[in-house]
Amino acid sequence: MIPIDLWIVEDDANYRRTLQRMMEREEQLTCTGVFPSCVEMLQAVECEKTPDLILMDLGLPEMSGVEGIRRLSEVAPDVAVLVLTVAKEKEKVFEALSEGAAGYLLKSASREEILNGIEQVFMGQAALSPEVATLVLSKIRKPTPAENYDLSEKEVEVLRLLSEGMAVKEIADAMGVSRGMAAFHLGKIYSKLQVQSQTGAVAKALRSGVI
Repeated sequence: MIPIDLWIVEDDANYRRTLQRMMEREEQLTCTGVFPSCVEMLQAVECEKTPDLILMDLGLPEMSGVEGIRRLSEVAPDVAVLVLTVAKEKEKVFEALSEGAAGYLLKSASREEILNGIEQVFMGQAALSPEVATLVLSKIRKPTPAENYDLSEKEVEVLRLLSEGMAVKEIADAMGVSRGMAAFHLGKIYSKLQVQSQTGAVAKALRSGVI
């Protein structure tokens, strides 16, 4: 797993702390934001660097998780959302997925299932708890058709090497170019994908089928 920056939106203080401690024990996960409501999360989106992924409850105060997902998709469409909730009604599942959630896990999920779900969502796959998978099997959101964002072959190669965990110097060596040229390609990638970090670039490339 390449490094993933995530936020948690959960109103249950005990469960929120449990999730935060779980994320902090994982070397490849960085939890940089913890919020008790979607209102506070959306306020943070306006003034802070956005994460790669958000773990979000649905039964939240002030604004429901479904509404939070909808608003987030308008202001930060590149941020993936993995729902983590107790609600397993078909209507809730379909609402969350139709508004843009990339996965739906129940709070009964084990630590391993949550961590696997995070990785699956980051890699552009659907993460569903077994209890709800049969409800949505025929209605899982189809992946976005592959887009190349007018990326050159060299830029796609840079993305592929980034996804393998290589640093810019290692990419330059692998491609037989200078470090400055590799950094130049990376800058062009940021501009074309409209992202601000290496992990953001890789996440968007994976989700859109570029690599």
